[in-house]
Amino acid sequence: MKTEQSADYVLGGTETELSRLRAQAKEYEAQSRWLLDTISVPPGSRVIDVGCGPIGILALLAEKVGPEGEVVGLEREPRFAELARREVARQGLLNVKIVEADALASGLDKGSFDLVHERLVMVNVPERRQLLQEMLSLTAPGGTIALEDIDNVSWLCEPGHESWDALIKVFHEVFQANGGDPFIGRRLPSMMRELGMVDIGARVQAELPQPGQYRRTHLISLISSVREKILAKGLIEQSALDTHIGALQQHLADPNTVVIDKLLVQSWGRNPV
Repeated sequence: MKTEQSADYVLGGTETELSRLRAQAKEYEAQSRWLLDTISVPPGSRVIDVGCGPIGILALLAEKVGPEGEVVGLEREPRFAELARREVARQGLLNVKIVEADALASGLDKGSFDLVHERLVMVNVPERRQLLQEMLSLTAPGGTIALEDIDNVSWLCEPGHESWDALIKVFHEVFQANGGDPFIGRRLPSMMRELGMVDIGARVQAELPQPGQYRRTHLISLISSVREKILAKGLIEQSALDTHIGALQQHLADPNTVVIDKLLVQSWGRNPV
């Protein structure tokens, strides 16, 4: 029998993407801590971070559940799973284990987790509904599902710049062509309701990253991660791409340029079964 498997990770597994994921985890830490404080994760809980990447929120979860609890980091990409194991060992997270498996066919016990969490996974996979169904199946009766994903509706710079417009256009084209949905954030609460979850909550926020902060130049980092796909699809000439990147770097280095980040949408609900 063929086992369903999610599509390839849109942004790939290059060194550039690895560095981007590490920086991303650091800058989203405060928001994820707020989420865990809000939904309440009691000591001794069994929790899972789906698509944890090189580290995800494993350290935060380990802190919440304490030595009597258990944290599972689920990661499909072998390279990221190995890096997560190394980081778990480096931080001495004794209550954390990494499981290398696809989120759509994890092989983990159904209904065995008090909290099932994902951050920036739904945005990347075309099988979004199936992923949420699988997360629900792993959640214990009365347990919680927590989603953290983005919506690019707010993503802009002021004053506007032609290179920003050109790069965000080609990024959205290649990202959506590979099954990603850069506007998934707005749909999270309704998706949870459609699957029968209850006590649904949501929060939306956007930052104004300053010069020197990672998210200030996030668009350039993303372009670097999908550069080969952009060029392979012929969406823009290489010389034009490089020119736009250089021009946008200068524009974003100007402290008078304002950047409004993507929306981070956090939505959570309970399994009523």
